[in-house]
Amino acid sequence: MAHYFVGDIQGCYDELMRLLDKVKFDPTQDVLCPVGDLVARGPASEKVAKLMLELGHAVEPVLGNHDLHLLSIYAGLFKDKKNDKLKKLVQSPMVSDYAKWLRTQPLIRYYPEFNIIVSHAGTHPFVPLETQMELADQARQKLASKDYKIWLERMYGNEPRKWRSHLTEEEAFRFIVNTTTRMRFIDDDGALDFETKQPPSQAPLNLSPWFELKPKTTTPTPIHVFGHWAALLGKTDDSNFIGLDTGCVWGNKLTIYKAETKEFFVQQSLP
Repeated sequence: MAHYFVGDIQGCYDELMRLLDKVKFDPTQDVLCPVGDLVARGPASEKVAKLMLELGHAVEPVLGNHDLHLLSIYAGLFKDKKNDKLKKLVQSPMVSDYAKWLRTQPLIRYYPEFNIIVSHAGTHPFVPLETQMELADQARQKLASKDYKIWLERMYGNEPRKWRSHLTEEEAFRFIVNTTTRMRFIDDDGALDFETKQPPSQAPLNLSPWFELKPKTTTPTPIHVFGHWAALLGKTDDSNFIGLDTGCVWGNKLTIYKAETKEFFVQQSLP
């Protein structure tokens, strides 16, 4: 049995299939662990969605911002835009099954056998990891409930940018969603920044990549596996932080990390 963590697929079905062939992925024994953003922007989101449903227990994703956006489109909060390239999926007969499946997926997963934490964008270095996991589980329950449309609508907005213990239920929900699906930089006061998307070397001096800010704790740092930040091309300069979004949908590569052997496998974006 092997665990294969794969970067942002974003509808790049052909590249994903070639990469799975390369690692000899066996769904009867292995587990595919996508780091979020399974669909949108790429050429074949409907094929990726179909594959996810077919894999059943052999796939364990976390939710990304594009996955949540698809749920909002399905819930009628937005219309799909041309650049989303989601029309085939949204109009597919399987979209209800896929949306129902997606609503049960978490924002954070923990693999104790590897001491690996997985989330799409990352985890906040100044908020206890246990707190974030509790908030993420509460968010998962909200999205899986019959009131999921209400919570999807409440999800949008940039505030609060900082964690406080006295946040309302709605504010806490928005904070954990934004942290795990949208975060890149954190400012000197520990507040999330949503405007800056370029590489760290080009960012304003008051901003730091979340993974460069070390938590004040004596416990061993888990290995963080994340996606979301294509401009990094996977580079964090710290082996405890593994960035897997290598920009396949933008003409670069799709990357898999095999936890058991700590190997990386890549597939160049196809024309």
